[in-house]
Amino acid sequence: MLLYSQKEFRYQYYLALLRQALDVTEGDYGKTDVQIYQPHTTEITEARGMVLLQQRRIHIAFVPTSREREESFRAVPIPLDQGLLGLRLLLIKESSQPRFDRIQNAKELREKMLGGFNTNWFDYDIYKSNGFRVLPATKYETLFKMLESGRFDYFSRGLIEVWPELDNFKNQYPDLRVENRFAFYYNIPVYFFVHKDNEQLAQRIEEGLKRIQASGAFSKLFQAYYGEDIARAQLDKRHIIILDNPQARQGIPVIKPFWWPAKTAFPTDATIPGDQPQ
Repeated sequence: MLLYSQKEFRYQYYLALLRQALDVTEGDYGKTDVQIYQPHTTEITEARGMVLLQQRRIHIAFVPTSREREESFRAVPIPLDQGLLGLRLLLIKESSQPRFDRIQNAKELREKMLGGFNTNWFDYDIYKSNGFRVLPATKYETLFKMLESGRFDYFSRGLIEVWPELDNFKNQYPDLRVENRFAFYYNIPVYFFVHKDNEQLAQRIEEGLKRIQASGAFSKLFQAYYGEDIARAQLDKRHIIILDNPQARQGIPVIKPFWWPAKTAFPTDATIPGDQPQ
């Protein structure tokens, strides 16, 4: 039995990927069922999930990597989401779009607009370290309510999250929409993590991921979940603002994803964060 704690709908791709990796290695390691930990509890935060993993109460987590996490846990160092978690669109109130239309660059966005973010999420510090004004919250669903009520101007969401979230919350918060001019990007690959001592599970998952990469099933699953959203985002028409990820300076690989728009410079170690030419 393999237990995980991330039950929200935005994690379904990672679960599908995990199940495929386990299925293709079943002949070598045996059958393993995947189940949610305490399915009737409220949302378990990312930080709480990592504590549960350390305590061996769950067996796997799918989270952004960092030097600290790779020191504390066993990472399976194969990026799961083609860099899409680090591509962020802005969730706003529909009435706010004219204000965003008047914003010309990253400096004005930092100074004139207030963002909302969950302090339990790994990338909260990225926005703070890049000089953005951020109103903190501690619960995921609370942020949608705060945005709807005008407590802040935008809520940065991953491209892989934002439209499913709008669909999920459209009855509760019908005035929310995706802002149509800007995007953020920072290097924040998502890995599978297991307990430091669970080497066999780590090796099995790594073998499984490599097999489905070789067969083309990895790419097929990714396209099934996110291909339409990548096209829908019209990235070649957006002003992509590159944010510095402090963890990226500590050895996290920077790999240009296949979906990156051709006319936008891709950030490398030599790229200075800030406005990028369009």
